[in-house]
Amino acid sequence: MVPRIPDSPEPGGDPNDAYTEDRVPISNRNVLVSGGGVSGTALALWLARKGFAPTVVDSAPGPRAEGDHVEVSRRGMELLDRMGQGERIRHLGSHYTEIRTHISGRDQPILMPFQSGGLLLRHEQLVRALREAADKLPDPGVRHRDGDTITDLAQDDDGVDVTFARAPAERFDLVVGADGLYSPVRRLAFPGSDDDHLRYLEANVATFESPNVLGTRDALSWHVWPHRGCVAATLPGNERLQVQLLMRDRFPVYADSLDQGAEHRLVEEVFGEDGWRMPELLRAMADTDVSIVPATRVRMDVWSRGRVVLVGDAAYCPDRLSGQGPATALMGALALAGELSFAEGDHGRAFFSYEAAMRHTVREAQAVARHVVETGAPEAGPYEMWVRERTEAALTRGSLLLNRLGLRPPMDPVGEEFALERYAPMFDD
Repeated sequence: MVPRIPDSPEPGGDPNDAYTEDRVPISNRNVLVSGGGVSGTALALWLARKGFAPTVVDSAPGPRAEGDHVEVSRRGMELLDRMGQGERIRHLGSHYTEIRTHISGRDQPILMPFQSGGLLLRHEQLVRALREAADKLPDPGVRHRDGDTITDLAQDDDGVDVTFARAPAERFDLVVGADGLYSPVRRLAFPGSDDDHLRYLEANVATFESPNVLGTRDALSWHVWPHRGCVAATLPGNERLQVQLLMRDRFPVYADSLDQGAEHRLVEEVFGEDGWRMPELLRAMADTDVSIVPATRVRMDVWSRGRVVLVGDAAYCPDRLSGQGPATALMGALALAGELSFAEGDHGRAFFSYEAAMRHTVREAQAVARHVVETGAPEAGPYEMWVRERTEAALTRGSLLLNRLGLRPPMDPVGEEFALERYAPMFDD
């Protein structure tokens, strides 16, 4: 939407206080968004539709073609539907129709029908769809600065001076850190180091893709042992699996701290003696790249400091184990853009309302990851593990009975209290 300056100011008003059709103060339009992922791209799209002039800076040289698979929860898909992107996104991904719980000593899994309303797809396909929607906006739309990073921030009462690694320094009205778990903006604008904001969940997660050696279709299969567990999800087309291996450890394994050979050996040492289908999965792993990262979430007391604000993983990463990252990123971006629009660019009011709108949902999402670690890699001995598995089997059978009786509790209640309808005007254009 092109900003429109009124022919004349209101009687007694300041002629410099020009407004767009959406009543956004021109002086607060210039917003820099660091990070071209889900939250950053969605935020820029909604800001541009409401008369702001967002610039997205991202370290990648352009939209990526590949990337890890991520899960968009039911609430996230509802939001994408409201954006008009849901149908397109569904064509790119897949969903589970059953959960297969494997218990030691039993040949056949317990099958649980599953309709969460969520979707599994490649992260970069989701980002690309959002960016293409932003690129279709009329001028000035969203400005992209690919292949660059922020190296310094200096803010005062009127704006933020930003230094870049490649481009000349520039001044912006507001800066948004949407730049992930190890956010450069968070490091520059907020006190403390990453260690002060990251919370290790005492588990490392090895992830790899392989051919579908399990032969499952539209299913999530899982098996746990003391201090470790395996979750294998079919990918779109059912020809491949995404395998996640949870390993309890009081010491995190950071990305790039081990080479591929060492990562393979670590996984084999932890799971090499296990039964079920682990021998087949480990053989399939031998021909793949493995990524081992610590299960980590971000905890911060506040998400804004002056004219700088954080959104998405930079502010409240729930860890990928939760399956809530993309949805919370989308909800956070919508809440931030909506509150800035409602407040007519008054960042103080907007940032406060944005945090109030998101805190409950963030707490819910972050609790999921802790639950997944505790149930997917339990700190239990063999006897306690036997009891846990039988209890899980009984609970699953109880859920099946309730389903037959027509009693179906929500599979994924995270975000139910997020005020989606409050931001309905963001979808009107």
